[in-house]
Amino acid sequence: MKRLIQLLTFSYFLLLPLGLSAANASLHHVNFTAAELKTIQGHYSTIYGHFFIRVNGNHVSTRYDGKHIQLIKKSNGHFYPRYKFLWVFPISIGNMSFTMKKSIRRKTQILMHQNNRTHIVAQKFISKPIPQTWKRRLGTYKATRLKGAANIRKVRLGIQNGALVAFINNLKSPYPLITHSNTQLTSPSTGQNNDRTIRISVTKNSILLNYDNNRLELKKL
Repeated sequence: MKRLIQLLTFSYFLLLPLGLSAANASLHHVNFTAAELKTIQGHYSTIYGHFFIRVNGNHVSTRYDGKHIQLIKKSNGHFYPRYKFLWVFPISIGNMSFTMKKSIRRKTQILMHQNNRTHIVAQKFISKPIPQTWKRRLGTYKATRLKGAANIRKVRLGIQNGALVAFINNLKSPYPLITHSNTQLTSPSTGQNNDRTIRISVTKNSILLNYDNNRLELKKL
């Protein structure tokens, strides 16, 4: 047991420098305001895929790549992500922090601050109810490229926190989709560009998917 504790302690201090910097060493933890808690919960389209940020009391968290990520607010007003290494030791994730802002269209956006650079990485969206037509299409599809340069071999349609999502190839983080009709989907904007409209046509044995200059045939496995 003593040797195990020594090993865990060594691992903790080995990983600690990856998550902390001298710049935020003097910062202290503060609570989210009631307005922040009300605003931040919900679905987000991000450059990393779909996130659902959940509020439980004064705790704000999400899941990414199989990890439970908690957002900690510091006295500079920034949010810092961290997770528990070996389910025990709190580890900050990289030299990054986040803030919120409202876009011109009153959309809640999340900005990432890293290495003296700031850019929009996520935008909140409203998830629409998923029609039965799309629920019947849930599952894994083999993708065949008919046109374009998309390197997509497999697509899995699923539901995550009530939102329709697509897992591409073997990625663990899915991309969010909004249903507009039985044959049209929209990939909500991350805040950096316009929504991407995805149109499909359904045949007896497959789905033809069109977006940008790409055309794919999806056959259910």
